[in-house]
Amino acid sequence: MIGSKIRKIRQEKGLTLNQVANITNFTASYLSQIERNMTEPSISSLRKIAQAFNVPIYFFLSDEDEEEKFFIKTKDRKIMKLPKSNIFYEFLTPMPNEMDWQMKFVSGYFEIKPKKSASKDFFIHKTDEAIIILEGTMELILGEKHYFMEKGDSVYIKENIPHKMINNGNSTVKGIFIISPPVF
Repeated sequence: MIGSKIRKIRQEKGLTLNQVANITNFTASYLSQIERNMTEPSISSLRKIAQAFNVPIYFFLSDEDEEEKFFIKTKDRKIMKLPKSNIFYEFLTPMPNEMDWQMKFVSGYFEIKPKKSASKDFFIHKTDEAIIILEGTMELILGEKHYFMEKGDSVYIKENIPHKMINNGNSTVKGIFIISPPVF
């Protein structure tokens, strides 16, 4: 609700109802009714309140649940394991259907156990992908070429290029991927 958002930001900024009333030229009583969701402000009133808090007006009009979807705790990451695959993904960003943002991508964390391939088949998808290695070393096969990647190395893979990740080492490979546009 709009009122709950107004109260939350007012309290975060350490302002009293009387202080906001002085800034906006509204009464503290009117602002209190808005905060308690007893009345809804007009667009012009909401604009004055947004200016008082130095936030865009859409901050108050967006879906209440959406405002926190950008922040993902480690324990709350969505996990995906592909069939016939030795790799799992933890998504670091909201899924595309959860948000209406300008940037259209999915990013995630992955691990490949020692002496395993991410999958027995090559990955091929109609999307570009970037990978960065955080720990370990792995062999990356792009089409016919083989690359050996280690901590800090990154690669950009164009759409429809067959690729395969193989961990020939004795420690788990850990990395981050970004796919755009999202296919998950």
